[in-house]
Amino acid sequence: MAASDTRHQYPFDRAVPTEIPPLYEELRETERVARITMATGDPGYLVTRYEDVRFVLSDSRFSVRQDLPGAPRLTEMTFESVMTTDPPVHTRLRRLLSRNFTARRVERMRPRLQEIVDGLLDEMEKQGPPAEIVESLAAPFPITVICELLGVPMVDVARFRGWADIMVSLTGYSMEEWTAARDSLENYLDELVVAKRENPGDDLLSALVQTAATDEDLTEHDVRSLSLILLLAGYEPASNQLGSSILTLLRFPDRLEQLRRDPDLLPSAVEELMRYAPAGDGALFRVTLDDVTIGGTHIPANSAVLASTQAANWDPRRYDEPDGLILDRPDNQHTALGHGIHFCLGAALARVELQVAIGSLLRRFPKLDLATDVANLRWSSPGSMLSGFSEIPVTW
Repeated sequence: MAASDTRHQYPFDRAVPTEIPPLYEELRETERVARITMATGDPGYLVTRYEDVRFVLSDSRFSVRQDLPGAPRLTEMTFESVMTTDPPVHTRLRRLLSRNFTARRVERMRPRLQEIVDGLLDEMEKQGPPAEIVESLAAPFPITVICELLGVPMVDVARFRGWADIMVSLTGYSMEEWTAARDSLENYLDELVVAKRENPGDDLLSALVQTAATDEDLTEHDVRSLSLILLLAGYEPASNQLGSSILTLLRFPDRLEQLRRDPDLLPSAVEELMRYAPAGDGALFRVTLDDVTIGGTHIPANSAVLASTQAANWDPRRYDEPDGLILDRPDNQHTALGHGIHFCLGAALARVELQVAIGSLLRRFPKLDLATDVANLRWSSPGSMLSGFSEIPVTW
């Protein structure tokens, strides 16, 4: 099935953040490889089937670099990070971080994660219903976790939250606004690196700074780049995923009751919630390093290809009842956390955060419910690479 001549404007419109854009589902069946025009005006190709998405994300002919000469761009608003490098640079940088995010190490963090959640829920309960779940739990929990892990002072959270909200936007802000936010966050991190060099602590950023002092392969520029992406990835996606997961459970009261009756379902429920209601649009950007053919469509070298993990996760070729929320779904190898060598570095932390937060919330408030109709919820910026609701009022 070769691509049609029709070009679709990306990003696509969606009715609400928790539902897949209808065009994704249409294209999955009618155009295996769809031609798109990105926000920059550059052309590209979009794949939406599970098999094709995993192929694009794992084949070495697809690069994540956004600085390849003459290559099309998803957005003009780019910055360097471990996420935008190919091997061997990516391999080196990822190795420096990966030992801090192993499943075993994250599991040792569980008691501290529980303390943070319990404190947030104590405050939420003290204030009484209705409560706003985003500001009470979904935002402050992952922010606190990533700040403690990196050694970022909590008094600075409000500043970098504002910068981060702008930096994950594709179309919601001007280039000048985006650049100012990026520069502000990078300058802040430069100052923090200096502070950690002079007064190191027991945190990841201090460890990176100390490594840079003795390892010629790690520069302070690398340290800032790694810290930047950890802050952004540890806050925005985690916050949106937690909010979307809680809202999804509240929209499916029978599934919510199932999870309350059988809390052992929580790990598999978390996987299903990530599959069903991911934190973002989930179309991952790649550039072809060589000519590639997908499903009969020839894609020339130096072409942009977007792999929609969200569409892949709703592909009926891979999942029975893809539009159903099945908390004990077997063999749920979703792509919400990516695939291949760029699989989410913080996957283990994301899973444990969701397990701790959702499990604690349901135990603390057995009658938890939405305090308003879903139609009244305020949606965060549709121009963002991530999606979610800025407010989710609940009662109990």
